[in-house]
Amino acid sequence: MAKNNNLSFDFSNYLNKRPFHQAFPWIGGDLQTLRDTFIFDVLQSKTNKKILLPINNILSQKFEGDYLLGFLEFPKNFDSLKGIVLITHGLGGSTKRFGLKRIARKLVNNGFGVLKLNLRGAGSARYLAKGNYSARCSNDIISALKFFKKTLNAEYKDFLKNKEDIPIFGVGLSLGGTILLNACLDFNSDNRKKLLDGLACVSSPLDLLSCSNCIERPRNFLYQKWLMQRLKRQLWDGYQNEGILLPKSKLSKKIKGLKTIGEFDAEFTAPNWGFKSLKDYYYQCSPMFRIQKLINNLPPTLFIHAKDDPWVPYISTLNLKNSFNESLDKLTVLITNKGGHNGFHSNDGCWSDEAVKNWLLSI
Repeated sequence: MAKNNNLSFDFSNYLNKRPFHQAFPWIGGDLQTLRDTFIFDVLQSKTNKKILLPINNILSQKFEGDYLLGFLEFPKNFDSLKGIVLITHGLGGSTKRFGLKRIARKLVNNGFGVLKLNLRGAGSARYLAKGNYSARCSNDIISALKFFKKTLNAEYKDFLKNKEDIPIFGVGLSLGGTILLNACLDFNSDNRKKLLDGLACVSSPLDLLSCSNCIERPRNFLYQKWLMQRLKRQLWDGYQNEGILLPKSKLSKKIKGLKTIGEFDAEFTAPNWGFKSLKDYYYQCSPMFRIQKLINNLPPTLFIHAKDDPWVPYISTLNLKNSFNESLDKLTVLITNKGGHNGFHSNDGCWSDEAVKNWLLSI
């Protein structure tokens, strides 16, 4: 998709006028990170449509009845449709997370369609696919998008008949951004078309090893314990349904014994996705080590990261910005002093949601 320089200037002008300022009482990286946990969302979309997206078995090109579950929503006025945005959640999350629903609501209210996606084994899609997602479940994303585009052409052709080649963007929150970024890097097209027409990554890990080391710091003990509870529940629910890789007593003991995300990835994620070791998994799935070689596979891409993020160190994002000064027409990197992990709560609402919306409108 060609970049509109006038609109890009407008986005820069917007950022100059609306820099991020954290809102009281959410002061500091930890409270910014935790704020959404304290919010109970009573607003439910009444126009969501469930959509099942077929995916192949892990590590094969064979379809064995696995699906991802998405929730599709369009703005009220189809004539003003500006594009469709695929939104992915982070580690241990799902489409039920408040932050994901909030940005989806903002995008729909500003003329975008949204497809909120539960990754493999996540949320209410737990029983639709074997296994769990990884940081590089690219085949899942690519297969789901191919099917989704066919669905658009088949089921919504009357609504979209005046809109040729409707753009499809991606927004990834935390690890969801890493996953979409890896999928774009892994996508090969005969006509050089990109997997997405634009991608925004908010607080997304670019170097998984540094993230693992960060979350295992003593000051992050409660964060890791909370994440592990969610991951264990997801893992146990799935294996209860899928059976039978281990006797129930051994499986229960194995899951209960997990104390860190590194142990979870070493025992389950890395071997299930065919990686030789935890170190191999973290290296192969860290976009930082592949972006330079595969930069032409990326669409216009926005990165938003805070220096006080307690989960994901910002240094990799800063290094990316410094390494690609010549590609700033393709990569936009915003690093704020405050904001926490996927927080960015200001007096005017979530600043990163607003920034992503305005950036999508500018490309």
